[in-house]
Order: sequence, then structure tokens, then C-alpha cells
Amino acid sequence: MAKVKVTKKEADRIMKIRGNVSGTIFQSYYKLILAKKGEGNLRKVEKRMQELGYPVKFKETSSFKWYPESLALLASLVSLEVFGWDEERAFDLSYEVPLYSILVKLFMKYSSMETVLREAPKYWQKHFDFGEMKCTKYDLKKRYTIVRLDGYKKYHPIQYIFIKGFSTRLFELGTGSKNVKVEQTKSLFNNDLYDEFKITW
Repeated sequence: MAKVKVTKKEADRIMKIRGNVSGTIFQSYYKLILAKKGEGNLRKVEKRMQELGYPVKFKETSSFKWYPESLALLASLVSLEVFGWDEERAFDLSYEVPLYSILVKLFMKYSSMETVLREAPKYWQKHFDFGEMKCTKYDLKKRYTIVRLDGYKKYHPIQYIFIKGFSTRLFELGTGSKNVKVEQTKSLFNNDLYDEFKITW
């Protein structure tokens, strides 16, 4: 797989897309990069963000504030570039994120899988001020669910790899299964009206 390279033109395009995300996303991401790559490498990510014209200080972010989703995604892409990682490592990176989110761990620990699927739309609304998540179908006996994202934005194709990695770990935590598979069945980049994923475990 090709390594990720972020151009100024692509960064500018991404940052024009509106929509905000909870600061807990930044906090989880910051803790992950710090734990995996150390503070020196975190500073390299911040330096590259500044070079692109979109500076961010991870330590100064707050769980109680909202930040542009475009900034969160750009920081993720820049991290892949700085560390010389490809799309496969993008999956690995997002797969680790739930382990650094206190809210995610508590939500999964004290909820049944049925509750998780039913309450997922509310969880989305707490972390994103745009779009909507729907579990349009789920069958606990057949061990699958269909998740639809309406009104998510066309940021970058790699965003779906992040979603797959995050969802895989989330469903592993919720089901106790190591056979979780996330398949994208619809995509805005394929001119579908919404994004959709089939998750089996």
C-alpha cells in the first residue's frame, strides 16, 4: 500500500468542510500517539500541521469543547505521513483509539450488545454535531448489524479505514468476539446517498 502524503491543496480542501467533533476524540487520539510514538514524535505532527497552515496543540485541547472534524481527520492523516505509515497502519491506528477513550470503555462495559446498538445514535450525537448514525438492522442471533451514516461528509477515502478500525475494536469490546468484520456496502465516494457498513461478529 502507498504511504500517505498530505498536500497543502488537499489540506485546504478538507478544512473547508464544516462539522464539529467532541474534544474527547482529540483527547483519545493525543493519548494514543503519545503512548505509541512519544512526545517528540507528537511534536513532529504538530509541526507539520503548522506547516500546512492548521496548527493544533494536542495538550491544550479539552474534552469539554468542540473542534472541527476536518481538523481531527487532518491530524490523523498528517500522523500517517510523519510516521511513514500506509493505509494498513491507518486501520491499526484507529483500532487502538477506543482503548484510550474512557467513555467508550465505560459504555461498552456496562451495556449489553442490544443496548449498544439501540443507543449508538445517541452516542453519535454526543460526539458529532452533524450527521446521523442509524442501526437500520440488527440480529443478535445471526450476529450482524447494518450501520448507516446519513449526512457524514466527504472528507477523504481514508476516513472509512479509520471507521473500520474503530468499529472493529468497538464490537470486539462489546461482543467479546475476535471474529469481527466490518464491510463497507455504500460510500459517498461511490456516489451513494449515504455511507453504510455491515458488521458481523
